[in-house]
Amino acid sequence: MLRLTIASAFKSKGKRKMTISELIYTLSLDLKWFSHEISKKVVERALDMGIIVKENGDVVLGFDLNEINIPPNFKPDIRRVLSSSVFDEVVADISFKSGKSVPEVIAEVNQLQEKFNYLLEIEVVALILARKHGIDIAPYLRRIRKSEEALASSDDA
Repeated sequence: MLRLTIASAFKSKGKRKMTISELIYTLSLDLKWFSHEISKKVVERALDMGIIVKENGDVVLGFDLNEINIPPNFKPDIRRVLSSSVFDEVVADISFKSGKSVPEVIAEVNQLQEKFNYLLEIEVVALILARKHGIDIAPYLRRIRKSEEALASSDDA
């Protein structure tokens, strides 16, 4: 959902790069999808996940815009944009990259988890499958590290 949301913003402007401010304003003022504060969070999440990357003071897409089919009258669901788990996002990424449906990818993850005799968490298995499909898992690993650091600091308090 996040990839589709960001792709829609870029397509609506007909641009390949924007400033962060321009992207935030596109999401909030031009498309009227989110408040300004929520749009900032959406852009931060997209940066964290590598959906957009910083380049010479601008942001550019971390994927080919032509590979995205945006449904007519698309409007993102903020709950799905900001609250998806790492597992959900990895599965969506594999689905996007491989052309398989989400249920097919989940079945493939389940089969691989079975091969590992259920010794690995499902998220880890999904990351292994993502690597097999040539997906850069570094953004996911950064998010996992950040959440672990946040948990550790809250335990110290």
